[in-house]
Amino acid sequence: MATETTTESVYGHGFPRISESAATGVGGLFSEIAWVCYRSLRKLSRNPFLLMFTLLMPLIWLGLFSQTFGTLFSKAASSGGAPALPYDYIAVLLPGIAIMTAIQSAAQSGFAMVTDIETGFMDKFFVAPIRRSSVLIGKLLADGLRMAAQAGIVLVIAYVFTLAFHWRIPFATGIPGDLLIVTLAAAFGVAFSGLSNSVALFTKSTESTMMVSFTLTFPLLFLSTAMVPLALLPGWVQTFSSYNPVSYVATAARAMILSGYNWTEIGQAFAAIAIVGILLNGLAVVAFRRQGR
Repeated sequence: MATETTTESVYGHGFPRISESAATGVGGLFSEIAWVCYRSLRKLSRNPFLLMFTLLMPLIWLGLFSQTFGTLFSKAASSGGAPALPYDYIAVLLPGIAIMTAIQSAAQSGFAMVTDIETGFMDKFFVAPIRRSSVLIGKLLADGLRMAAQAGIVLVIAYVFTLAFHWRIPFATGIPGDLLIVTLAAAFGVAFSGLSNSVALFTKSTESTMMVSFTLTFPLLFLSTAMVPLALLPGWVQTFSSYNPVSYVATAARAMILSGYNWTEIGQAFAAIAIVGILLNGLAVVAFRRQGR
Protein backbone atom coordinates (compact mmCIF):
# COMPACT_ATOMS: atom_id res chain seq x y z
CA MET A 1 0.00 0.00 0.00
CA ALA A 2 1.21 3.51 -0.76
CA THR A 3 0.70 4.67 2.82
CA GLU A 4 3.18 2.04 4.04
CA THR A 5 6.01 3.27 1.83
CA THR A 6 8.88 4.38 4.07
CA THR A 7 12.04 6.39 3.82
CA GLU A 8 14.16 3.70 5.44
CA SER A 9 15.91 2.98 2.13
CA VAL A 10 17.01 6.61 2.03
CA TYR A 11 18.17 6.99 5.60
CA GLY A 12 19.65 3.56 6.00
CA HIS A 13 19.42 0.89 8.65
CA GLY A 14 18.76 2.17 12.12
CA PHE A 15 16.57 5.13 11.18
CA PRO A 16 12.95 5.09 12.33
CA ARG A 17 10.41 4.32 9.65
CA ILE A 18 8.45 7.35 8.49
CA SER A 19 5.27 6.52 6.64
CA GLU A 20 4.00 8.67 3.82
CA SER A 21 0.88 9.55 5.78
CA ALA A 22 2.96 10.60 8.80
CA ALA A 23 5.15 12.85 6.66
CA THR A 24 2.33 15.34 6.08
CA GLY A 25 2.05 18.57 8.02
CA VAL A 26 4.53 20.85 9.70
CA GLY A 27 5.68 18.17 12.14
CA GLY A 28 6.42 15.85 9.25
CA LEU A 29 8.44 18.56 7.51
CA PHE A 30 10.59 19.12 10.59
CA SER A 31 11.08 15.37 10.98
CA GLU A 32 12.25 15.04 7.40
CA ILE A 33 14.66 17.96 7.74
CA ALA A 34 16.03 16.53 10.98
CA TRP A 35 16.67 13.10 9.45
CA VAL A 36 18.37 14.50 6.35
CA CYS A 37 20.52 16.67 8.61
CA TYR A 38 21.37 13.68 10.77
CA ARG A 39 22.28 11.61 7.75
CA SER A 40 24.61 14.34 6.44
CA LEU A 41 26.36 14.72 9.80
CA ARG A 42 26.64 10.97 10.21
CA LYS A 43 28.21 10.72 6.77
CA LEU A 44 30.71 13.43 7.70
CA SER A 45 31.65 11.63 10.93
CA ARG A 46 32.84 8.69 8.83
CA ASN A 47 35.41 10.94 7.16
CA PRO A 48 37.04 12.92 9.99
CA PHE A 49 40.07 13.61 7.77
CA LEU A 50 37.93 15.94 5.65
CA LEU A 51 36.83 17.83 8.76
CA MET A 52 40.38 18.21 10.04
CA PHE A 53 41.65 19.31 6.61
CA THR A 54 39.13 22.14 6.62
CA LEU A 55 40.65 23.38 9.88
CA LEU A 56 44.25 23.00 8.72
CA MET A 57 44.45 26.17 6.62
CA PRO A 58 42.76 28.44 9.21
CA LEU A 59 45.14 27.12 11.87
CA ILE A 60 48.11 27.90 9.62
CA TRP A 61 46.81 31.45 9.28
CA LEU A 62 46.21 31.60 13.01
CA GLY A 63 49.63 30.38 14.08
CA LEU A 64 51.97 31.43 11.27
CA PHE A 65 50.58 34.13 9.00
CA SER A 66 49.45 36.29 11.90
CA GLN A 67 53.00 36.32 13.25
CA THR A 68 54.60 36.83 9.83
CA PHE A 69 52.51 39.84 8.88
CA GLY A 70 51.89 41.12 12.40
CA THR A 71 55.03 43.27 12.47
CA LEU A 72 54.22 44.84 9.09
CA PHE A 73 50.69 45.59 10.22
CA SER A 74 51.87 47.21 13.46
CA LYS A 75 54.33 49.43 11.59
CA ALA A 76 51.70 50.46 9.04
CA ALA A 77 49.12 51.19 11.73
CA SER A 78 51.53 53.27 13.83
CA SER A 79 53.16 55.16 10.96
CA GLY A 80 53.23 58.94 11.07
CA GLY A 81 53.76 59.07 14.82
CA ALA A 82 50.50 57.34 15.72
CA PRO A 83 50.58 55.49 19.07
CA ALA A 84 51.11 51.73 19.06
CA LEU A 85 47.96 49.65 18.88
CA PRO A 86 46.75 48.03 22.13
CA TYR A 87 46.13 44.72 20.36
CA ASP A 88 48.01 42.34 18.05
CA TYR A 89 47.34 41.77 14.36
CA ILE A 90 45.80 38.38 15.17
CA ALA A 91 42.88 40.24 16.75
CA VAL A 92 42.29 41.92 13.38
CA LEU A 93 42.78 38.71 11.41
CA LEU A 94 40.67 36.42 13.60
CA PRO A 95 37.26 37.31 12.06
CA GLY A 96 38.68 36.73 8.59
CA ILE A 97 39.92 33.29 9.65
CA ALA A 98 36.48 32.35 10.94
CA ILE A 99 34.89 33.49 7.69
CA MET A 100 37.52 31.67 5.61
CA THR A 101 36.73 28.46 7.48
CA ALA A 102 33.04 28.84 6.63
CA ILE A 103 33.75 29.57 2.95
CA GLN A 104 35.98 26.51 2.63
CA SER A 105 33.28 24.39 4.23
CA ALA A 106 30.76 25.85 1.81
CA ALA A 107 32.77 24.35 -1.06
CA GLN A 108 32.55 20.94 0.59
CA SER A 109 28.76 21.18 0.48
CA GLY A 110 28.89 20.99 -3.31
CA PHE A 111 31.34 18.07 -3.22
CA ALA A 112 28.92 16.10 -1.02
CA MET A 113 26.10 16.89 -3.45
CA VAL A 114 28.11 15.52 -6.39
CA THR A 115 28.90 12.37 -4.39
CA ASP A 116 25.19 11.77 -3.71
CA ILE A 117 24.45 12.20 -7.41
CA GLU A 118 27.25 9.91 -8.58
CA THR A 119 26.37 7.13 -6.13
CA GLY A 120 22.68 7.29 -7.05
CA PHE A 121 21.70 8.28 -3.53
CA MET A 122 20.00 11.44 -4.74
CA ASP A 123 17.67 9.35 -6.90
CA LYS A 124 16.48 7.57 -3.76
CA PHE A 125 15.47 10.91 -2.28
CA PHE A 126 13.41 11.73 -5.37
CA VAL A 127 11.40 8.48 -5.23
CA ALA A 128 10.99 8.41 -1.44
CA PRO A 129 7.87 9.91 0.24
CA ILE A 130 9.77 13.00 1.35
CA ARG A 131 9.54 16.63 0.32
CA ARG A 132 12.35 17.78 -1.95
CA SER A 133 12.59 20.98 0.06
CA SER A 134 13.39 18.88 3.13
CA VAL A 135 16.41 17.39 1.37
CA LEU A 136 17.98 20.75 0.54
CA ILE A 137 17.09 22.38 3.86
CA GLY A 138 18.36 19.39 5.83
CA LYS A 139 21.68 19.45 4.00
CA LEU A 140 22.03 23.20 4.59
CA LEU A 141 21.22 22.76 8.29
CA ALA A 142 23.96 20.13 8.60
CA ASP A 143 26.38 22.46 6.80
CA GLY A 144 25.49 25.29 9.18
CA LEU A 145 26.10 23.16 12.26
CA ARG A 146 29.44 21.99 10.87
CA MET A 147 30.53 25.54 10.03
CA ALA A 148 29.50 26.82 13.45
CA ALA A 149 31.51 24.07 15.13
CA GLN A 150 34.58 24.83 13.03
CA ALA A 151 34.39 28.59 13.61
CA GLY A 152 33.92 27.93 17.32
CA ILE A 153 37.03 25.74 17.40
CA VAL A 154 39.05 28.54 15.78
CA LEU A 155 37.91 31.01 18.47
CA VAL A 156 38.62 28.53 21.27
CA ILE A 157 42.14 28.00 19.95
CA ALA A 158 42.60 31.78 19.82
CA TYR A 159 41.53 31.96 23.49
CA VAL A 160 44.05 29.25 24.39
CA PHE A 161 46.85 31.01 22.50
CA THR A 162 45.94 34.28 24.21
CA LEU A 163 46.37 32.67 27.61
CA ALA A 164 49.41 30.57 26.73
CA PHE A 165 51.39 33.02 24.58
CA HIS A 166 49.97 36.33 25.85
CA TRP A 167 48.50 37.33 22.53
CA ARG A 168 46.72 40.66 22.80
CA ILE A 169 43.19 39.82 21.66
CA PRO A 170 40.65 41.94 23.59
CA PHE A 171 37.55 39.77 23.02
CA ALA A 172 35.62 42.92 23.96
CA THR A 173 32.16 41.34 23.93
CA GLY A 174 33.15 38.10 25.69
CA ILE A 175 31.42 34.77 25.14
CA PRO A 176 28.08 36.27 23.91
CA GLY A 177 29.91 38.22 21.22
CA ASP A 178 31.93 35.16 20.23
CA LEU A 179 28.71 33.19 19.81
CA LEU A 180 27.36 35.95 17.58
CA ILE A 181 30.58 35.83 15.52
CA VAL A 182 30.13 32.07 15.13
CA THR A 183 26.52 32.67 14.05
CA LEU A 184 27.60 35.27 11.47
CA ALA A 185 30.32 33.01 10.05
CA ALA A 186 28.05 29.95 9.87
CA ALA A 187 25.16 31.94 8.34
CA PHE A 188 27.45 33.37 5.68
CA GLY A 189 28.85 29.91 4.98
CA VAL A 190 25.34 28.49 4.50
CA ALA A 191 24.44 31.40 2.20
CA PHE A 192 27.64 30.98 0.18
CA SER A 193 27.19 27.19 -0.08
CA GLY A 194 24.40 27.90 -2.56
CA LEU A 195 27.12 28.59 -5.12
CA SER A 196 28.88 25.23 -4.81
CA ASN A 197 25.55 23.37 -4.62
CA SER A 198 24.32 25.13 -7.76
CA VAL A 199 27.48 24.31 -9.70
CA ALA A 200 27.36 20.73 -8.42
CA LEU A 201 23.74 20.24 -9.47
CA PHE A 202 24.14 21.87 -12.88
CA THR A 203 27.45 20.20 -13.82
CA LYS A 204 27.44 17.02 -11.68
CA SER A 205 31.22 17.40 -11.66
CA THR A 206 33.51 17.57 -8.64
CA GLU A 207 36.22 19.25 -10.74
CA SER A 208 33.91 22.05 -11.89
CA THR A 209 32.58 22.57 -8.37
CA MET A 210 36.10 22.73 -6.97
CA MET A 211 37.33 25.12 -9.67
CA VAL A 212 34.48 27.60 -9.28
CA SER A 213 34.46 27.50 -5.47
CA PHE A 214 38.21 27.85 -4.95
CA THR A 215 38.60 30.42 -7.73
CA LEU A 216 36.19 32.78 -5.98
CA THR A 217 37.27 32.11 -2.39
CA PHE A 218 40.58 33.98 -2.27
CA PRO A 219 39.49 37.06 -4.29
CA LEU A 220 36.51 37.44 -1.99
CA LEU A 221 38.77 37.25 1.07
CA PHE A 222 41.66 39.44 -0.10
CA LEU A 223 39.45 42.03 -1.80
CA SER A 224 37.60 42.64 1.45
CA THR A 225 38.26 43.83 4.98
CA ALA A 226 38.73 40.26 6.22
CA MET A 227 42.53 40.50 6.32
CA VAL A 228 43.10 44.19 7.17
CA PRO A 229 40.88 47.17 8.07
CA LEU A 230 39.43 49.29 5.30
CA ALA A 231 41.79 52.24 5.88
CA LEU A 232 44.87 50.15 5.06
CA LEU A 233 43.54 48.83 1.75
CA PRO A 234 44.47 50.37 -1.63
CA GLY A 235 41.89 52.75 -3.05
CA TRP A 236 40.53 50.43 -5.74
CA VAL A 237 40.28 47.56 -3.24
CA GLN A 238 38.34 49.81 -0.89
CA THR A 239 35.87 50.48 -3.69
CA PHE A 240 35.48 46.78 -4.47
CA SER A 241 35.21 45.81 -0.80
CA SER A 242 32.27 48.17 -0.35
CA TYR A 243 30.29 45.78 -2.58
CA ASN A 244 31.81 42.62 -1.15
CA PRO A 245 29.51 40.88 1.38
CA VAL A 246 32.55 39.40 3.15
CA SER A 247 33.54 42.93 4.21
CA TYR A 248 30.27 43.52 6.04
CA VAL A 249 30.53 40.27 7.98
CA ALA A 250 34.23 40.77 8.78
CA THR A 251 33.77 44.39 9.90
CA ALA A 252 30.92 43.53 12.25
CA ALA A 253 32.81 40.56 13.72
CA ARG A 254 36.03 42.55 14.14
CA ALA A 255 34.24 45.28 16.08
CA MET A 256 32.94 42.68 18.54
CA ILE A 257 36.50 41.50 19.16
CA LEU A 258 38.21 44.91 19.35
CA SER A 259 35.71 47.36 20.79
CA GLY A 260 32.15 46.11 21.31
CA TYR A 261 28.78 45.72 19.65
CA ASN A 262 28.07 47.94 16.67
CA TRP A 263 24.47 47.07 15.91
CA THR A 264 24.42 49.04 12.67
CA GLU A 265 27.31 46.98 11.30
CA ILE A 266 25.77 43.77 12.66
CA GLY A 267 22.49 44.59 10.92
CA GLN A 268 24.32 45.31 7.67
CA ALA A 269 26.16 41.99 7.98
CA PHE A 270 22.93 40.02 8.37
CA ALA A 271 21.39 41.97 5.47
CA ALA A 272 24.37 41.07 3.26
CA ILE A 273 24.07 37.42 4.31
CA ALA A 274 20.35 37.44 3.50
CA ILE A 275 20.97 38.87 0.01
CA VAL A 276 23.70 36.33 -0.76
CA GLY A 277 21.59 33.50 0.62
CA ILE A 278 18.50 34.42 -1.39
CA LEU A 279 20.44 34.77 -4.63
CA LEU A 280 22.75 31.74 -4.41
CA ASN A 281 20.43 29.32 -2.64
CA GLY A 282 17.59 30.42 -4.90
CA LEU A 283 19.77 29.34 -7.80
CA ALA A 284 20.44 26.06 -5.98
CA VAL A 285 16.70 25.46 -5.62
CA VAL A 286 16.23 25.93 -9.38
CA ALA A 287 19.07 23.50 -10.07
CA PHE A 288 17.69 21.03 -7.53
CA ARG A 289 14.26 21.03 -9.15
CA ARG A 290 15.82 20.36 -12.56
CA GLN A 291 17.80 17.49 -11.07
CA GLY A 292 14.66 15.64 -10.09
CA ARG A 293 12.96 15.77 -13.48
